[in-house]
Amino acid sequence: MNMQKRFKHKILKTLFLFFFLSSFSSIYAGEVFELEGDPGENDTRLLSALNRLTYDRILSNQNTKGFAFRYTSKWYSPLQLDVFVLGLAKRDKMSLIRIESSKKGSERIFRNFLQEELTKKELTGGLANYTDVSEDAKFEPYRKSYFWSESLAIIQPAASVFYNSYKSPVYGGSDRLKSMFGYIGLDLLLAGIGYYYATTTMEKNSALETYFLKPTPSGNVLDSPGAPVFIGLLVLPRLYRMIGGWQDTYTHNRIMEISVSKSF
Repeated sequence: MNMQKRFKHKILKTLFLFFFLSSFSSIYAGEVFELEGDPGENDTRLLSALNRLTYDRILSNQNTKGFAFRYTSKWYSPLQLDVFVLGLAKRDKMSLIRIESSKKGSERIFRNFLQEELTKKELTGGLANYTDVSEDAKFEPYRKSYFWSESLAIIQPAASVFYNSYKSPVYGGSDRLKSMFGYIGLDLLLAGIGYYYATTTMEKNSALETYFLKPTPSGNVLDSPGAPVFIGLLVLPRLYRMIGGWQDTYTHNRIMEISVSKSF
C-alpha cells in the first residue's frame, strides 16, 4: 500500500513539473514593434487590422494586465492572438505593440502583418522573404490538410505536430521539438499511469482455484476493470492534439492566404 502511495506521489510530481515547464516556456514569448501615435489614437486602427486578419474574431479585453489596451481572440477562434498596447513615456506619440500567440513562428508572421498594415510599408515582400523562420519554411505557399492533421493526431499526436510544422511558418525556433517531445513524454506518462492502475484492478486467482482448474483471468490489461481508465488516459492527449492540429492547420492556411493576396 505504501508503495502505491509513493508511486502516485511521484506521478503527481512529474505531472506538475511537466505542466509547469510547459507554461513557463511561454512566459517570455512575444514579438514587439513600435507604432507612431499614442495607444488611444491607434485603438480603432489596430482593432480593425486584427479583425481583418481573424475575420472579426478579436475583441477588446478589459483585463489589460497593466497595459493601455489589450485585444484577444474569441474563445472559438482558431487563430490564437493576444495583443498588448503600451504608450512610451519617454517618447511622445509612440506606442509599443506586443503580439503573443501559441507559436513563435505565428507571432513573427502576425507582427509583420500588423506592422505592414498599420504603417503601410512593404516590410516582408511576401511569405518567401519572412525573416526569423526556419529554412524549411522558405517555399512556395501551399495549404495543409485537416484530414491528415486530425488523422495523425489520433494515431500519434507527435506525428500530427511534425506534419503541421513541416515547411510551415507557424512553427519557429524550437516549437517543433518542444511540441513533439512534449506529446511523446505525456503519452508515455499517461500510458504508464493507466497501465499501472489497470493492473492493480485485475482479479487474482488463489493457488487453490488454480489447482481445481477454475477459469483464470486472461492477464490482458484491456480485460481488466481498470481498462476504461487506461484507454481514457490515452485518449486525452489525442483529443487535445486534435484541437491543436485544427488550430495549426487553420493558421497555416490563413497565413498562405495573406502571403498570396494580402487583400481582405
